[in-house]
Amino acid sequence: MTSESLRSIYQQYKHDTNVVASWLATTAKAAGYKTPVVGPASSTSSAKASARPKGKARKQAKANNAGQATTTAVADEPAKPKYVIAIKDFVPLAEHIATLKSAAVKVPGYFSVALERVIWARSSFSSKLAQAGKKVNGASDVRHSSFVSVLQKVRKTLSPLLDADAFNVASLRDAISDVSGVARKGPLNNLFEVLEVYEPSAAFVDAPDMTPPTPAETEYTVEAEEDSLFEALFAMTALMDDLTRLRGEISELWADYNSGKRDLAAVSIASHAAIDLARSYEEEIRPLFQKNGGTTKFHGEYFSAVCTAFGLNCEAKQKYGDDYNYACYDIADALLVNPMMLINAFVRANPLDPDEIPMYNGMFGWYDERTHSKPATPGRQKYNRDKAAFMELFPDLTFVCGMPNPIEDPLVRGMVTIRQDFKKSGSALPEVPVWYSFATQIYDDILNTVKIGKAWDELRRFMALVRETLALHAPNVCAERRKVIKDFDLWTPDKVAITRQAMGHPYKDHTFVRRNSLYCGLWVHHLRCMFHGQGVQDAAVPGAVLYTTQLYHALRQENMLSVQWKDLETLRKMQGSSTFSVGDPPTTIEGYFKNWCISMGVSATNWAPNKRSKNVKMNKDNMRNMKYKGWTSFDFARRIEAYGDRRLLSKDAIVQ
Repeated sequence: MTSESLRSIYQQYKHDTNVVASWLATTAKAAGYKTPVVGPASSTSSAKASARPKGKARKQAKANNAGQATTTAVADEPAKPKYVIAIKDFVPLAEHIATLKSAAVKVPGYFSVALERVIWARSSFSSKLAQAGKKVNGASDVRHSSFVSVLQKVRKTLSPLLDADAFNVASLRDAISDVSGVARKGPLNNLFEVLEVYEPSAAFVDAPDMTPPTPAETEYTVEAEEDSLFEALFAMTALMDDLTRLRGEISELWADYNSGKRDLAAVSIASHAAIDLARSYEEEIRPLFQKNGGTTKFHGEYFSAVCTAFGLNCEAKQKYGDDYNYACYDIADALLVNPMMLINAFVRANPLDPDEIPMYNGMFGWYDERTHSKPATPGRQKYNRDKAAFMELFPDLTFVCGMPNPIEDPLVRGMVTIRQDFKKSGSALPEVPVWYSFATQIYDDILNTVKIGKAWDELRRFMALVRETLALHAPNVCAERRKVIKDFDLWTPDKVAITRQAMGHPYKDHTFVRRNSLYCGLWVHHLRCMFHGQGVQDAAVPGAVLYTTQLYHALRQENMLSVQWKDLETLRKMQGSSTFSVGDPPTTIEGYFKNWCISMGVSATNWAPNKRSKNVKMNKDNMRNMKYKGWTSFDFARRIEAYGDRRLLSKDAIVQ
């Protein structure tokens, strides 16, 4: 996967507009353009909300991160000067560049790609809106038409400087990534096709002259259009396209797990990362939704507009009491409207109250585990199945969030936030983020893909294995081991079932964890990391594995031990020779003794020929120690902890 593929489509689109602005400004300026065309960017517009934990969360985060490196943090860099270029200045800049001799300036391929993609995306999307009969406000429509017209004039002005085989949209659409094509099969392909230019294959992206150079010391950006309804509609379409592709890829991973081809923890962490990416994608465009009535309201209006574009009326209910016209089910499913509507209804019906435990009485039916993987053809049956599954899930999420969990999955965390924000806002409509609807839909997709109970059985087997290992090899229980064992006991017995049954509600033991494969996989990952960390600490105790390995090496080197200790050999390969010896592994009796001494912190100067003092000098820098492995695993483990890392998961963080 290329780093560019981790950018959202909307991020790529905005990046293209900035590439066009930057190349025009820097090239014209270098060619003697004197008229000032830029103004300093607003400092407030680029300010980011602090993601620094506070209170208890901050203390816990400090404890979690103490002594551990992290790769998800991106080092702070000096801020570059950023200037805003007005759209009206694009053509004068291009005209100045066009007066230069073709030998003096060459239009690079990456500029042509950026220019053509922006023109294609904006004009094609505008045509889709017109075909659907979707009207935008007059000012927004004028701004959009003006921007497209300006870009087309720039292309025409610079055409004499373009190569004969310059980029064209058809060439890029022919180079669509195979992954995108497979993962995005659904009812909205016709809507999303305008964004295909942002899904090129790796071969196209890696072609010469297609990658912009290293950013200059000065950054240029295009004046914002954040008040534009057109921009909000385009951003929502781009977001839905991104999430559709992510959803398809996640579904394939879970299908592979169900057939035994993939590891539970690995698939769960990949799914969690995809949900985090969805959250970061939405965060950038959320201001556009807020200026158009809020995320929930705009999400619903967008669904209605798309249905209209396909000749359907989502409000034409077939029966009294229907939530919407179920003939629109496939569109609602693709746009994540079903979970959004049901989350909205649940939160409004169950406002946050510490003295109340939400319950579900089965008024919308119960989820049938026996037929979970069988397709239901009519939209009504599909929706009723989804609704029953969600209505059983939501009360459990509110209960689990009150348990002393060492981890939090996105569903638990998001439900807490939505209910808290709804209570604080006092509004009539909860704000349901699109990313949370996405996470909830992922739960439903997994529920209908993976055999129910499969992940829970695997988690229990792993718990039993670790418990047995601790009891066999570490009988002296310390505080750290007690914590590990305590975590194992969190779901034994099932506190959710005990509470539900005590209140007179039918509830089968471990329903929440049996149905939530993602949650079980995150638990496995959490326990693996904890077990590894505890194992390294135990092995690093002076006189333990370190000295045993040195003795084993000496005995094998002197042919005094013929039996190979496979576990220890594996450990040596994992840790590397530098963990057990200073320099190359010793081969003589004197070397064994010297290496043992130095690894304890004895200074090498004690073996100097001219040493006079009989006092033994120490150098703690020489002390050998065990190394933690799997730093990426630890990074993601911190992201799923109850008070873990909540920063947005960006492209730069993943690549780093």
